[in-house]
Amino acid sequence: MKKRIISIVLAAIMLFTLAPVAFAADREATTAAGSLNALGLFNGTGTDGYGNPIFDLDKALTRQEAVTMLVRLLGKEAEAKAGQWDVPFTDIDDWAVPYIGYAYANKLTNGTSDTTYDGRRVVTATEYLTLVLRALGYDSTVDFRWDKAWELSDAIGLTDGDYNENTKQFLRGDLTVVSINAMEVKQKD
Repeated sequence: MKKRIISIVLAAIMLFTLAPVAFAADREATTAAGSLNALGLFNGTGTDGYGNPIFDLDKALTRQEAVTMLVRLLGKEAEAKAGQWDVPFTDIDDWAVPYIGYAYANKLTNGTSDTTYDGRRVVTATEYLTLVLRALGYDSTVDFRWDKAWELSDAIGLTDGDYNENTKQFLRGDLTVVSINAMEVKQKD
């Protein structure tokens, strides 16, 4: 009985010790989402009963959604939508063609093959960091390895050791924090 009480007390202490860290991360993502939304860059997935955007920060997003955010972050959404893009990919949704077309034409993104993009697949942290680093002027064949993008993103202050080869998920909340940080990080050269 005594061991059980000690176990429960230790578990409670651990839970309360970790709670502020999780709360701080949630708060950072919520603040970033609100700021990006106010700038017209990050849309919610709908609205609540009061008309406020629902950000769904704990949900994963697709590769095509991530590229859409990147194009908006660059301030190029109107240009992307106005363009006629020659996109070789046969597996992207119609709404995503302008965004992927712009990003592909400007060497910000690549397909998973010559004819596929895998746009509906969940984006990884490394993929989004690669997109942002390319947008900041870094070359993934010279300045960093795309499959270890977190190394450069940590070095330039875009991220703070939050991502690595063991990162299992990259959520909408992560995207907002990285995107806000990208607005404050100095571009290459």
